[in-house]
Amino acid sequence: MKKKAAKKFVVGSVVAALSLSLIGCNKDQASGKKEDDTSGSGELSGEVTLWTASLAGEPFDTYFKELEKEFEEQHPKLDVIIQDVPQNEMEQKVLTSLTGSDVPDVVNLNPHYMSNIAAQGGLLDLTEEISDEANSAYVEGPFQSGKYDDKLYALPWYLTTTVAWYNNDHFTKAGVSELPTTTQGIYETAKKVTEATGKPSYYPVINDGNTIMEKMVSISNGEPIVKDGKAKLEGNQSILEFFELTQKMYKEGIIPQEAAEGSIKTGQELYMAGNISLLEGGVTFLGPVESGAPEVFNASKADQPLNDTNAPVNVAVMNFAVPAKTKNKEAAVALAEFVTNAENQLEFAKVAGTILPSTKESLKDDYFVNPGDSPKGLGMLEASKSLSRAEVLIPPTENSADLRAATKNIFTKNLQGKVSPEEALKELEEEWNKAFEKTGEKVSF
Repeated sequence: MKKKAAKKFVVGSVVAALSLSLIGCNKDQASGKKEDDTSGSGELSGEVTLWTASLAGEPFDTYFKELEKEFEEQHPKLDVIIQDVPQNEMEQKVLTSLTGSDVPDVVNLNPHYMSNIAAQGGLLDLTEEISDEANSAYVEGPFQSGKYDDKLYALPWYLTTTVAWYNNDHFTKAGVSELPTTTQGIYETAKKVTEATGKPSYYPVINDGNTIMEKMVSISNGEPIVKDGKAKLEGNQSILEFFELTQKMYKEGIIPQEAAEGSIKTGQELYMAGNISLLEGGVTFLGPVESGAPEVFNASKADQPLNDTNAPVNVAVMNFAVPAKTKNKEAAVALAEFVTNAENQLEFAKVAGTILPSTKESLKDDYFVNPGDSPKGLGMLEASKSLSRAEVLIPPTENSADLRAATKNIFTKNLQGKVSPEEALKELEEEWNKAFEKTGEKVSF
């Protein structure tokens, strides 16, 4: 930027679905609003403000400084201000800004925040605003995640998808050379590994319930589990089998007792200690493993998620949207396209080290096509391969907190054998339908 206005960065987690910890330092900020472009000349001028979400310190300070400099060189009359906002404060800060006059021009959101703000009329409809080049630049699943009510409100930025991580030393000891692609296969494989190691082997990540919901959608192979706001879980044989076999594995000690808590962090700790051998997570999963358990890290291998190779897989998306009250619409749209173009996305992916870009061209780079045979490289390769079938499996809903809480509680009760799998699905269906009736939402997934 040309004015003296430094970025303020705050350490934090980008979003639970992404599980991306980008740690850095705080910087001071001092900036004031300039008048926006009123020249009518067609040349971008004035000030344009971009908010990022929980990106802190180096190497991100340098990345955004260079990004800012390049965009300003392309548009000499424009002043770019980049500020960072904690992810968990972003939605409310955007909504609060819309009630006043000091509105950011471009904001970094996840699909849930995006749809909530768009539903309240807070975001600019980009359908007719973006260039033809941008309209065809992005991977389809992530691009669709920026839509609400058939209108485009956000451009996708960076992504993570789930891969399967396994301890190859344990698998070799058990004589297992391939990962399973069915629930029955998970049981048979995990049983062999447990018998060989004498320890639990499989850890189903529950988190806040959303991960289990995504698994349910994925293993249903295209059969909706919610249709027009009405859940239909009873009689779904794929989901019933998943509930039956996870309960069985827990009872037989194949799944550890700690799985009832279900966080990816607990699974990570067990994996680092060599006390489990198989779980699913993003590429970011390996970070603490590499530094805290190098022997386990070196034994780690990655593969596709543990389901049918044609089944959809979830993608977690961070995107950029333009608030409806922006005072510099043309500059805001241009900046959103610039930050998310193929060149800049590729560079950001390299800087971050554990995320994927959402542009088709970026993914053709050797960085993703030939990442090497390190555990991290294999993870990036498998993650990028899965993008062709990746989508946001659970659409943002007003009742999402209720759905997640019910799923976590009932899946955990089933895991521990407190209810039968049939009873669990019946109860879960009832709880989901209560939530949909309360909000009147007619979603399908």
